[in-house]
Amino acid sequence: MWLRWHKQIELMLLMMVLLILGAAYLSRLTPEERRLIELEAGLEQLYLLETAHFAEHKRYFDPTDPVEGLDWRWMDDYEWEARVTAAGFWLVVRADLDGDGQVGAWAIDDESPQVRSLTDD
Repeated sequence: MWLRWHKQIELMLLMMVLLILGAAYLSRLTPEERRLIELEAGLEQLYLLETAHFAEHKRYFDPTDPVEGLDWRWMDDYEWEARVTAAGFWLVVRADLDGDGQVGAWAIDDESPQVRSLTDD
């Protein structure tokens, strides 16, 4: 009986150590890396919204359009270029994530939710 409890305590301690190490690693993200993760996640969400909108309405929407587009606060931090046609969509985002004056560009289109880096920041 004691051996069974001893194994469970060891397992719980091991899980706590791994959790602490994981939290320490993830907290080392720089602000630029956090912004890049936010940007990529947002573009993937836009891809999913575009495909869902197309499935329901048989057309894509322009997320930058003030009337029918999106009003997400994080979108205001970036320069957007949207090309929306009946055949597909292409979104390009430009930003200086690290503040060095060099602007990077990322794109997503109707082909896949994979965000492509066009130019490095």
